[in-house]
Amino acid sequence: MNIKMRRKAADVPQPAGNARHILTEATPFSVTEEYKMLRTAVSFAASVGSGSGKTVGVTSPLPSEGKSITCMNLAVAFAMTGAKVLLIDCDLRKPTVAQSLNRDSAPGISNILAGACGEKEALGQMDSGGVRFDVIPSGDIPPNPSELLGSERAVKLFASLSGSYDYVFVDLPPVLPVSDTVAVSKWMSGLVMVVRSGQTKRDEVKHALERLRFADANVIGFVLNGAQHTGARKKHYAYYRHAGE
Repeated sequence: MNIKMRRKAADVPQPAGNARHILTEATPFSVTEEYKMLRTAVSFAASVGSGSGKTVGVTSPLPSEGKSITCMNLAVAFAMTGAKVLLIDCDLRKPTVAQSLNRDSAPGISNILAGACGEKEALGQMDSGGVRFDVIPSGDIPPNPSELLGSERAVKLFASLSGSYDYVFVDLPPVLPVSDTVAVSKWMSGLVMVVRSGQTKRDEVKHALERLRFADANVIGFVLNGAQHTGARKKHYAYYRHAGE
């Protein structure tokens, strides 16, 4: 399955960066199934939100815990069902989505919120072997990310986008280093928190949850990243993989 980013009518080169971790036909069966199970869990948990579209933010307590690739693969997994999906990179301090998908980072969400461009100028489309979803990258790195993301313009923009898509997935900054995620939690249907096995500390998760709960954020679940499957679980995946061939 070849992955391409399409902006308007033009194709761009193959993805770089985290592209090897993006779901494709070459992805190990067990990994694909984990994301499908995550898709089911998120779908049920987000169903408590209002409106026709669901806006789901993906964050983590600290950097390097896998939130960005989890967010991108959630977008792919939901797009596989035929849902109309939008992926937005709102990590305006250390964005990674554009680099991973090998496209320009600007114009993007920061430019829209600053009034420098419209939605159409920032919107691109990802085509992964016929699985398509829209993408808005981070845009130029602003001096005031929290103010932009917490602005009235942001609230109106995301309400409008949510009404145009079945699901909007938002890659958010980690909770503890900056206040950006707390600022935007008010317009999220739900938040998914990614933690890394053997790295994320219990106190870090506790403090991150305290910050989000203070803002009345709706944390709908956790993703344990980097966990190793046991031998028995590997056998179960192998059985179902071969049974489907």
